[in-house]
Amino acid sequence: MKTERVTRVTRAGAPRRGVRAGDKKLSAPVTLFAAIETEQHEALRAIAFAERRSLADVVREALTGFISQHPARRRLVAAKR
Repeated sequence: MKTERVTRVTRAGAPRRGVRAGDKKLSAPVTLFAAIETEQHEALRAIAFAERRSLADVVREALTGFISQHPARRRLVAAKR
């Protein structure tokens, strides 16, 4: 996943309100609509809240971990070599 850190400031050099300095800007974002169980949503929200991260960031990290460990992914990587 390619991301870049974004720092936004006003012309006077002060951080803008409503924008968090250090937010990640995705290089090619795709919106994912997925139905998940209530318990899954509650767990993801609790993790995001505890770590002071966005829910989307937690979901991206979970997906990256799943994809990197999935057998089909390993076969695709091996086939490209």
